[in-house]
Amino acid sequence: MKLFKSKKGNSDEPSKGIIAEKLTAIYNKLQSGWAGWMSQRTSDLSKRDWVISLACFVLLMGGYSTYLVISGFTGTSAVISNNVSNIRKPAYTGQMDEPQNTGAPPSDAGHARIVGFRKYMDSLQADPSGKRIYDSIIKKRPGLMDSLVQVENYYQQFKNKRSWKTKK
Repeated sequence: MKLFKSKKGNSDEPSKGIIAEKLTAIYNKLQSGWAGWMSQRTSDLSKRDWVISLACFVLLMGGYSTYLVISGFTGTSAVISNNVSNIRKPAYTGQMDEPQNTGAPPSDAGHARIVGFRKYMDSLQADPSGKRIYDSIIKKRPGLMDSLVQVENYYQQFKNKRSWKTKK
């Protein structure tokens, strides 16, 4: 009794292409050729020779595997070694909420240029004829407006921190 009977003529498998069939035929030919060559090379080996060959193979591979396991636990260098080291935080990075101290404070002129550019982009977005230019700029530089907001926030944080230090 078959639990799942196969239906004749109703195949869900896609038909193989000509290239796939040819590649499969080439693979099968190579595989049978290799098997024939190996069979021919080993046809004169006795059972004793096979047992000795198998024992040598098992001893070599077992010894190498044992060496790798022991070297993994002891920390001595193996044949192929990947060094794992700690990731160090670069000196110029700060915490998320505090501005990064790069040495030079942001200038008022630079901030004014950024604010002016943001106003220009807002006016392009509001104008129907400038909307096409705005869209092309945003398409080329998708994170531009987000970067402008981040720079303005950075300047405001720096300005607030500077005014807080002068009040003390």
